[in-house]
Amino acid sequence: MQLPPQHLLQGLVKHYLIIDQKTSVQQYYRMFSDGNPGIVFHLKDPFLQWDEENLIAQLQPQSFIYGQLTHHNTIIATGNLNMIVVVLEPYALFTHFRTAAYELNDHAIPLEDLFAQEARNLEEQILTALTTDAAIGIIENFLLKHMPSQRHLTADFTMAMKLIYQHQGIVSVEDLLKALPTTERQLERKFREHIGSSPKRFADTIKFQHFLKLLQKQPHKKKIAALIYESGYYDHAHLNRNFRKMTGFTPAHYKDTTHMLAINLMPLH
Repeated sequence: MQLPPQHLLQGLVKHYLIIDQKTSVQQYYRMFSDGNPGIVFHLKDPFLQWDEENLIAQLQPQSFIYGQLTHHNTIIATGNLNMIVVVLEPYALFTHFRTAAYELNDHAIPLEDLFAQEARNLEEQILTALTTDAAIGIIENFLLKHMPSQRHLTADFTMAMKLIYQHQGIVSVEDLLKALPTTERQLERKFREHIGSSPKRFADTIKFQHFLKLLQKQPHKKKIAALIYESGYYDHAHLNRNFRKMTGFTPAHYKDTTHMLAINLMPLH
């Protein structure tokens, strides 16, 4: 379930994602980038994060902030899921948390490391909240408290983001540069610092998310091929390569998957 933020938090929060699912068995999930960082609050057992390099699973913090994902990863639920994900705007780490976004790529930082006792108090208040709306109200009060110290974005970066979203990611860096008073090097530097990604990679992620949304709306019996050109891919092979790179699976596998927790969080069967 998605819930919108109050108007004062627009520009920081995209939406809240509420995940509440009962399970009696250990369940593996595949998570991949949606182009946004976020903050997670576990209300029950945290996920185990699978470390592909060291082949071990580590327990996620009770609450944490995460940056851009540069590759898909596997997480494991060991019990009932109940969590609130604050999905942030792509540039929120830079503007509101005053952090170079690339420093948090593929990392989860416990909220306690950033806000000390204030984070511990926040966790306790959320865990004892009687309703989801009350918990979100507590989170919003926390975020509003830290709003005044935000950094501002430059006009050229703002325009680049606007163009990428307007074209659903189907826009080249060359086309962006034609419309902006900046050089490719300057644009690359700003995207890396503000978002943690290159302009091309970010546009590719937005294009991929656009395809997923079209795929979710498509009647199950219709062929995926009908969406290829509309989504900015050259052919089926181009789509398949991109899909495997982003998720580790084929589009058909994704379409046949049930019980999705989010558009970028799917169970592994």
